[in-house]
Formats: sequence, structure tokens, C-alpha cells
Amino acid sequence: MKKVLIIALVCIGAVFQANAQKLGHIDSQELLLAMPERAAIETELQNYASALEEHLNGLKKQYEAKVAEIQSNPNLPEAIYNDKLKELQNLEISMQEFQVTANQDLQKKETELLKPMIDKAQEAINAVAEEQGFTYIIDSSTGVTLYNGGEDIMASVKAKLGIQ
Repeated sequence: MKKVLIIALVCIGAVFQANAQKLGHIDSQELLLAMPERAAIETELQNYASALEEHLNGLKKQYEAKVAEIQSNPNLPEAIYNDKLKELQNLEISMQEFQVTANQDLQKKETELLKPMIDKAQEAINAVAEEQGFTYIIDSSTGVTLYNGGEDIMASVKAKLGIQ
């Protein structure tokens, strides 16, 4: 009877050992900010945004010039006045459409530029998790970490990426 109890305890202990899960956490935002390629991506995005903004400013100048032209000629024939107002309305619509398209385009460009860096970080996180036997890695940057007792793997992932 005593031997059966000891064997049962050993088996239960083995089951608990087998089910033990190793938890880790990392602040993915901090990791992405530490990556060296981030600066080049930010510069490229700023240049892209500047080009879009420059074009929008050109449209605004055209609009202001047309408004000034109408205001400086109060005696325009009605047909010409109505045509100029129509041009203003079309330019206004064009500016609004461009703003929407430019914002979408900028977001698309940002996603396109960040994806390789995010993929590289994810690969490093996966490699460290596998090498060190982690079952779960929690991203603490999302603000939903319920328990912060796991091991912080930031140093290991930075080392894997060659970041000081």
C-alpha cells in the first residue's frame, strides 16, 4: 500500500512537471524603438509625408488664388462668376479627396516599411522563446498583462538582434 502511494505521488509530480509552463514577457514597443532600422524608417516616412503635404499646400494655394481672383473682380458677368464658383467647388472636393487618399497612402507606406522590422523582431522573440523553453510570451506593451511574474526576455531578444 505504501509503495502504491509513493508511486502515485511520483506520477502526480511528473504530471505537474510535464504541465509546468514557462512564462515570459517583453515590451514589443520598447523593442521596436530600440531597433537600429527604426530611425531610417522614420526618416523615410517623414519625407513621404512631407511630399504629400507639399502637394496639398499647392492645392490650397490654387484655391486661395481662385478666391482672390473672384473677390478682385466684383463685376464679373454671371456666367463667368458661376463658372469660377464651380471651379472652386471642384478644387475643394479635390483637396478633400486628396487628404483622404494621402492619409490612406501614408498608412499603407508605414505598414510596408514597418513589416520587415516587425517580422525580424517576431523571429527573434520566437527564437529566444524556443531556445529558452518558454511556453508563452506575453506582450507587456499592450497594457493587458494580468500577471507580470514571467521572465523578461528583452535582453535575450536584443542580444539575438545584436542591439546593445
